Amino acid sequence: DREGIYSPGTISVSMIAARIPRGEGQYLAYTTRTQTSPITGASAIQAGTDSGGTHQKIADGQYVYTFATKLPAGYDRTVTHTVGAYGSRNLSEFELGTQYSSSVYNFVPDGSPVKVVRDVVRTATCNKCHHSMGFHGGSRRTTEICVLCHTPQTWDPDTGNTVDMVTMIHKIHMGEDLPSVKAGKKYQIIGNRQSVHDYSTVAFPADARNCQVCHETAAGATQSANMFHAN
Repeated sequence: DREGIYSPGTISVSMIAARIPRGEGQYLAYTTRTQTSPITGASAIQAGTDSGGTHQKIADGQYVYTFATKLPAGYDRTVTHTVGAYGSRNLSEFELGTQYSSSVYNFVPDGSPVKVVRDVVRTATCNKCHHSMGFHGGSRRTTEICVLCHTPQTWDPDTGNTVDMVTMIHKIHMGEDLPSVKAGKKYQIIGNRQSVHDYSTVAFPADARNCQVCHETAAGATQSANMFHAN
């Protein structure tokens, strides 16, 4: 009930489309935007949500979403594609705040089975410390959604730092122990509306050399053995 006609609270949904290129292990998004830094003047193409798409109601509680983003001619129909959706239901008028949910759908356009995935760290593992992940205002709450936008193609034009999931997450958790921070620099990422996020004082509660604190096999991630290190 997207419009909140038959149930309380309207629903806002954002959509992402991405693929894992042949021979690679991380996503590249089709849905992108251009971000220009007022500090450096540099511009970056960043992965993000679709803009300008349309919803068509086909039955109560059922909608078809049509992306405004068009796939490029000759796109690879043989690789894993993923559509991610994250939404929120505003129940503030009932003093119940805002409720969040998200989901991803993996498929191969030529109809063959999905064999390549990105499944390194599960949300449940992150929530052992974060309790309930809720970044970018609270709406992005799963690693499955995070990896669709935090891709190698995406960087911060204000600082020059990549926001690729692998490098960014390792550096955030290293925080005060990063060699660059110990040398007197700050590790910052400037986000939406020029908000400054400084991770230079983050203290990881475990020994950062123990990769399995996050890359834990018991959580069920099929690629938990994929381990990288920040510089």
